[in-house]
Amino acid sequence: MPSSAVNSAPLRLIYIHGYVEDPSIFDNLIPLLPADNVLNLNLQDEFAHWNPDDKTVNVSSLAAYLAKNHQITAADVVIGHSMGGYIAANLKAQTGCGAVLISSYTDPAKVITPIRSVGLLKYLVNWGVIQSSGFANYALKKYPFDQSRTLHKGLIGNMVAQPKRFIYQQLRVLMAKPDVPPAPADVRIHTRPDNVLRYPDEPFHETPGDHFNLVYHPEEVAAPILAYLATRVQAGV
Repeated sequence: MPSSAVNSAPLRLIYIHGYVEDPSIFDNLIPLLPADNVLNLNLQDEFAHWNPDDKTVNVSSLAAYLAKNHQITAADVVIGHSMGGYIAANLKAQTGCGAVLISSYTDPAKVITPIRSVGLLKYLVNWGVIQSSGFANYALKKYPFDQSRTLHKGLIGNMVAQPKRFIYQQLRVLMAKPDVPPAPADVRIHTRPDNVLRYPDEPFHETPGDHFNLVYHPEEVAAPILAYLATRVQAGV
């Protein structure tokens, strides 16, 4: 295909949500960004279609599947929240796409968790501990941010209700060793108050709010993304 035809195609923005989230996490952000060509993925649907051998699931194998299934290339920009940003960075490593990370990471050590063993997590899921009412009540009681408390409660409800297999698959994406190291993000957007992730060592755009800044402060989150997209247009990407 001639390069002029490629450059004339509308920029495609691909959104990837985080652990136990769904595409609605982007509802306040999407209207603030270009909307000519948008793909807002639902990871539960993607895993159902993929149906992988769970032992092979990690962020790299998921990124490879998404790249093939949705023909993701260097012409695309992937915008990910939380775990979705980690997927975006791995998609960039495999396809050269743009990667925008919102309240996200490229180093799994930034995830605030007492358990990093994939094997132990598998047992905790199979035994029903991760989705138990006791664990849910503990998470709700310990949540520190009033602004996003209602949203967090809904996500805990998702965690309890989602299929065990999908919970385990997501935990493997978060914690299993990747086959391909993630690429550096093009844009990092983060808040310092965050009980899910430690803030990045790399430079980042700081916004108000907490881990869910894209929901409650979408204008501040959109600003550095729009600036980055403008540089891509100027560069003819």
